[in-house]
Amino acid sequence: MKPRSRNDDEKLARREAILDAAEEAFLQERFDKTSMDSIAKSAGLSRALLYVYFRDKEDIHLGLCGRASEILFQRMQQYSAQGQTGIEKLNALGRAYVDFYLEDTSQFRILTLACSLASSAIQTEEEITPSQQEFSEHESRIMGLMTECVQLGINDNTTNLAPESDPLSVAMQMRGSLHGVIMLQDVGGSPMFDKANIDRRQWLEQSRARLADSLKKQR
Repeated sequence: MKPRSRNDDEKLARREAILDAAEEAFLQERFDKTSMDSIAKSAGLSRALLYVYFRDKEDIHLGLCGRASEILFQRMQQYSAQGQTGIEKLNALGRAYVDFYLEDTSQFRILTLACSLASSAIQTEEEITPSQQEFSEHESRIMGLMTECVQLGINDNTTNLAPESDPLSVAMQMRGSLHGVIMLQDVGGSPMFDKANIDRRQWLEQSRARLADSLKKQR
């Protein structure tokens, strides 16, 4: 493998500086109110230089999503390795997703924003940028890991899933359920939780445990 040159390191550092500036702006000012000019100013770079590294503001966000999804994947991989059976690994993946929200909240919100931007124009393969490619690869790794754990749970008979179940579909349902539970208590401060004096962290753990129990084979 060819060693990285000083120029390569400088380019990488500049790209990371742009992403750092954009992350702070997106989380503080909101994505729709953040301009390329404000990102450039925060990063200490010219607006023109931003376009050398990213196609547009949406592409910068996808670069952030690539970083966030890599953090999530590493956490999920670490947690799932602690389990032996399929259901143990699925339970661990649920804990990893909730802990990702609790301990890396800004990264969780970056990925959540990606969902709201998913309806943007569909890109052809020729138009795919490095940021899009990186994000897509990390997301594939996340769903691949979840799918493998679901399949293990089917094979070792520790889940109540039928042999003909589609592991990817189950993995998507699991991730969607976890995400929905998290967003229910997060969006807008969720006054109903405060009014009912519900401990959010405890509620999240109980909800995650119920989801895991719903997949567990009853002996």
